[in-house]
Amino acid sequence: MTSSPLRPTLHWLDNARIISCFAVVFLHTAGSIVYHYAGPNPSFFLAGSFYNAFSRWSVPFFLMISGVLLLNPRKSEGVAAFYSKRFGRILIPLFFWTAVYAAIRLLPFLRDAGALRSESMRLLADVAAGNPYYHMWYLYMLVGLYLFLPLVHFCVKAASLPDLRLLCIVWFAVAIVSSAAWSFGGPHGGRFSVFIGSFFNFMPYCIAGYLIAAMPMPGRLWRLWLTVGACGAGSVALSYLLAGEADEIRFYSYSFTSITVVPLALALFALARRLTKPLLGERWNSRAADLTFGIYLVHPAFLKLMGSWGISATMMHPIAAIPLTACIAVVLSGLATMVLATLPGLRRTVG
Repeated sequence: MTSSPLRPTLHWLDNARIISCFAVVFLHTAGSIVYHYAGPNPSFFLAGSFYNAFSRWSVPFFLMISGVLLLNPRKSEGVAAFYSKRFGRILIPLFFWTAVYAAIRLLPFLRDAGALRSESMRLLADVAAGNPYYHMWYLYMLVGLYLFLPLVHFCVKAASLPDLRLLCIVWFAVAIVSSAAWSFGGPHGGRFSVFIGSFFNFMPYCIAGYLIAAMPMPGRLWRLWLTVGACGAGSVALSYLLAGEADEIRFYSYSFTSITVVPLALALFALARRLTKPLLGERWNSRAADLTFGIYLVHPAFLKLMGSWGISATMMHPIAAIPLTACIAVVLSGLATMVLATLPGLRRTVG
């Protein structure tokens, strides 16, 4: 049986939640340029691509944090209790925010019955695929992840660390090959998909999170930083080289299970373990960490609203506009989350 050196209180996990929350807002701000910018200034796209590549670790961080907390072999929570606790927390936000973002999608089409009907059909297909809005896929993916996480927990309790490392490596290899096959295997637009199996490629991040936390503190940091730099630069280079291809191919290097993003995220998570002092001080750090789930859920609405105010990644050169826009969105989303958390009827919609 695997022994666990994990301590009950780890400031570095709160730090990791805070920085990954900011990074995911940063990612979505930069993504508005990477996926939609068609202007004449190539430096705009290059800046967006650079920021996008070096913030792709954000979502894997959330998964690895879950692995640290939920795969601890010292926990003896039963499967029924696990399901009750986890799904009780995730299903209310999933249904509520699916409805909110469905309304945001349909609102522009209310005056055109034909367009509204067409968009409603696309929305239903996207809900079935677990992607009613660009960030909501994560909550739908968590449904499948939570269904099978107790099984992985049993494996963690029974296996040695070397066996877990081998399982994690093999699972990542399958995920990386699967991601590449999906991107380079031909057109996918006509395929109907259901979200329930989307967790498979993300589960190894949970195992990796536990393993990284259970291993000795990393010593030779230059290797980790070299991995981060090389993989981030590789993502930018690949996106540039594939710029003329279809979207699935062009954005392959930004997949969370691509050959460049996986080692980048693992190396940064190992580095994050060294952030043992609260980033915001003892008083505020855990409070800020508790807001991260709500910020994740709320921030796309604020990015859209801010865009209508002229505050966006292209309001000036993106090298400055992306960080500024992301910071404003984080602050507004954090304030909104605090307000929602005080309202009895809406408290559970933000975790």
